[in-house]
Amino acid sequence: MSRENSRIEEQHIKRSILNYSSEEKRFYRASIRKFRKSHVLYVILLSSIALLQVISIAFFTKGFSFCRSPIRHTAQYSPEYSEVKKFDKAVVLLVDALRFDFVVPINELDPIYNENYHNNIDIISELLNQNDNSTKNESKKDRVQKSSSLLFKFLAEPPTTTFHRLKGITTGLLPSFLDGIMKLNDRVVEDDSIIKQLFLRNKTIYFSGDDTWSRMFEPYLSPKSVPLESYNIWDLNTVDDGVFKFFNEHLTSKNTSNREWDILIGHIVGIDHAATKYGPNHITVKQKQIQINEFIKQIVKSLDDQTLLIVMGDHGMDITGNHGGKSSGELESSLFLYSKKSSVWKQEHSLHENNNDFYKKINQIDIVPTFSLLFGIPIPYNNLGWPINEISLSDEENNIHMKLALEQIRKYQLDSDIIQDKKDNNTLNTLYEQAKLDINKTHAFYEAVLSAFKSNWKSFDYLSIGTGIFLLLVSVTLLIIITKLIPSIVVNQMVTEFVQNILICTLITNICICIIFFYFGYFGFIKNIFWCISLATAIGIIIGCFRAILHRYNIKWVLAKFFSDFSDYWSMVGVIFLFIHAGLFMSNSLTIWEDRVVHHLIITFGFLALYEFIFIPNRQSTTALATAVISEQQGTLSGVSPSLANSFSLPMTRFARLLGTYHSIVLLLCTRSVSTITSCREGQLDYCVPTFTTEINYSWGCTAVFIVVLILLPMSIKGYYNLLSSYQAAAPIWIDYLLKLFLYFDIIYWVAIVIETKYDVTFINFTLINVTIARIIICFTFVVCNLAWMVGPLCIKLNVENADMRSQQTTIIGYSNIYGAPYFLLVINAFMSILFFNKPLAQISLALMCNQILSIMEIIDLLNIKENIIGPIVLSLLSYQQFFNTGHQFTLSSIQWDTGFILSDTVNFPFTEISIMINTFGPFIIVALSIVLLTLWSQPPDILKPQTLLGRLVANCGILVTYNAVLCLSSFIWLTYFLQHPMVWNIFYPRFIYASIILLITQFVVIFATIGFASGKLIGHINNIFWK
Repeated sequence: MSRENSRIEEQHIKRSILNYSSEEKRFYRASIRKFRKSHVLYVILLSSIALLQVISIAFFTKGFSFCRSPIRHTAQYSPEYSEVKKFDKAVVLLVDALRFDFVVPINELDPIYNENYHNNIDIISELLNQNDNSTKNESKKDRVQKSSSLLFKFLAEPPTTTFHRLKGITTGLLPSFLDGIMKLNDRVVEDDSIIKQLFLRNKTIYFSGDDTWSRMFEPYLSPKSVPLESYNIWDLNTVDDGVFKFFNEHLTSKNTSNREWDILIGHIVGIDHAATKYGPNHITVKQKQIQINEFIKQIVKSLDDQTLLIVMGDHGMDITGNHGGKSSGELESSLFLYSKKSSVWKQEHSLHENNNDFYKKINQIDIVPTFSLLFGIPIPYNNLGWPINEISLSDEENNIHMKLALEQIRKYQLDSDIIQDKKDNNTLNTLYEQAKLDINKTHAFYEAVLSAFKSNWKSFDYLSIGTGIFLLLVSVTLLIIITKLIPSIVVNQMVTEFVQNILICTLITNICICIIFFYFGYFGFIKNIFWCISLATAIGIIIGCFRAILHRYNIKWVLAKFFSDFSDYWSMVGVIFLFIHAGLFMSNSLTIWEDRVVHHLIITFGFLALYEFIFIPNRQSTTALATAVISEQQGTLSGVSPSLANSFSLPMTRFARLLGTYHSIVLLLCTRSVSTITSCREGQLDYCVPTFTTEINYSWGCTAVFIVVLILLPMSIKGYYNLLSSYQAAAPIWIDYLLKLFLYFDIIYWVAIVIETKYDVTFINFTLINVTIARIIICFTFVVCNLAWMVGPLCIKLNVENADMRSQQTTIIGYSNIYGAPYFLLVINAFMSILFFNKPLAQISLALMCNQILSIMEIIDLLNIKENIIGPIVLSLLSYQQFFNTGHQFTLSSIQWDTGFILSDTVNFPFTEISIMINTFGPFIIVALSIVLLTLWSQPPDILKPQTLLGRLVANCGILVTYNAVLCLSSFIWLTYFLQHPMVWNIFYPRFIYASIILLITQFVVIFATIGFASGKLIGHINNIFWK
């Protein structure tokens, strides 16, 4: 009924304004056509610049050609391998995230001791002690002992993800970051590996566990293998139980007829999933460790003398239970070798000492030649590991090991041709000749080769890198000129010219460059048609844009306008903020503290605004100052017309100053509150206490705060609407009904998650309940709410003061914010969708973000700086702050993979990927949608024509994109500069990846959702009612 009344009121307004003469109808239709044409052309123009930036990112990424093409050679068998063979069979148990301190005894009085993850896997120390006790009576002189057990600190190379680590421990290679693309594409590893070599030697390989193995090595595994889906972090038992069952069938049961395997591999993930879900300091981690401890005991009892047991981890974990980075906890895993044979290898130290630093450290890739020699198979062709010394019992055996490893490394060094430096090659040739003469010098040659490979492994195409930097720099220049230097009203007139020039120039450059490419077979550093078309398109866009600009303006004017436009107070503040943020990437120590810097920049803006309102009262007002005190009966307190009230001539009233002071304080308090939610990254841990942890997220205290904040959210939004008399028609429907209904189900969902996490409730199927609620919520927020917004009424109401038709006076309540109020309802839809994919602490932060955005809109409006760059820049900073305060950092390990299973308990493309993307980049999506509120908030329809309004909101959108493009450009430049920096792959490269994704997401949302859909529809709808 309320919606029908709103429709009737809109039609009444339209009839009261429109004159239905044929002349005015023609004028109205022409106005609509002009607006629609401008709208489409703006979308094409911005899409062209976005395409230019996509091409720049593609070229820059192409320059890092470190997703290495495999050398498809296979190592050949030599009779010498059979001379050193010691075992016929092996049981390999890979325990995901088996951090080294999980398997060594820790004194309970030690400050680092934690009962949830220390001393629970004690079978390994027991076996080591048995070996030591058997030789207690030996003299110190004979301390080089015969033993059947070895334990090593197993050092991984970053990135510490399962795929990369599995590739390292099977091929002996040092995988790169982008090799993970193979995982996404489900490609079989093409490099030579111990799995491939076993297959070629007719060995039968049984496998069960993490299905990453099946994607990497499917052709080589037995058909009886049972890979199990392992991506669902919420599922702690399915994979492990499957492995236990598989091993029971083929090993631990008394039925020996099923032991038709030569290699039995199991990969269990329970510890990793439990630590990721709950954090390492949780009873569930202890339970999983005890379970694994008992499992290893069963395996040991079932072994015969010809079978080697290998227990190892692929990586460790940090203090939060995550992995992927380079902290010591993530790099230090475990390797345990056990055999019931005696005199299998020598042991150089007593390995049961209660001191982590005492244990020998080996690289993960060293397991590859070690395994190969123990089983008499060729060392994989591209291996870069070195055999463990302890497996050699005699000098003769050691000499054979060294010789075989030396020849394999030398062959790969020569064939791969990765080391190009002549000086390095001469040094290696000399060391190799020395090693052939003296076997004791082989390790010196190996160390030199490994060092040279690490230095030369990643080949860089500097022409492509330079092209990417140049194209992105040009795109930033174009954005600044088009969205800031040229007045928006002029851009509105030029947009047709821009689009025509872009299309024509792009067509011409593609024809010309492609002809050159096909004639010569190449075009400079461009080797295929895809990159040829990409470069031609980029050049065409650049020429087309500059042709339109230089047709009206010269370079001298552009430079003069640049310095004049950025010379006012708030513009200079915005530029300083931008340079500070972009300048962080020039240092690794500054980059890791980006979260703190962003927080302080927003606080600085809040205090500057507060100072303006308190100490500079003579600043003139804007639309919001007049409309903030609108009376429902009289229109304004001053009694003037809305048009006059919305002019810039009125002074700042005391009420306006109080209002501005209030919003500045709200912004400061919300910003300070969300800053207490911290997620620490490597390098911060000595000075950062993480509060965004699983333990806190799923505590009842956090849940109580979460419920209170969400209950208060509709009330706070309603307060902002009431301030501008906009709580009319659609607003109560959204805020009082749709938003509250969503929050009700949201609270139920996360309370159920907390109960499931904290208590062992078996009589309720929480998975079914949670997935059902999640799908209902997403259908409601993504479909129902957005469809309702498309067909719903505006936030206005007619107030008729006199019943007499001849003297009737009608006031339109909500007129002053007729654009902003309904548009923010769409932002509420986005808030609901994104809010749900975040954990309780993150939802608290996002709820406060809602208040931050509305307070920023009021401050910007009160200070009359709607067209100033400071507005988009502060909103950009807000998106980054909320990214950090929702539990993220610019690292791989901070990705909240478990949120991918909110809509399904299994991997379900594309919903799993979309869920993770929304969780990670939600704040940037919200800001990209909200940016036009800088123009639309407190903007009545009788001040600006639709085309002018569209031009102004496009300008603000352009500044937002420019801010993110400058950060992306800075990451390009400093990543290139720091290519030889030891932290490049841990800090600078991930920051570049995130900067590129953020820029692309911002562009997509701004162009197609904010401008293409929402703004165009809303302005067109209001223009249909209040037209001139």
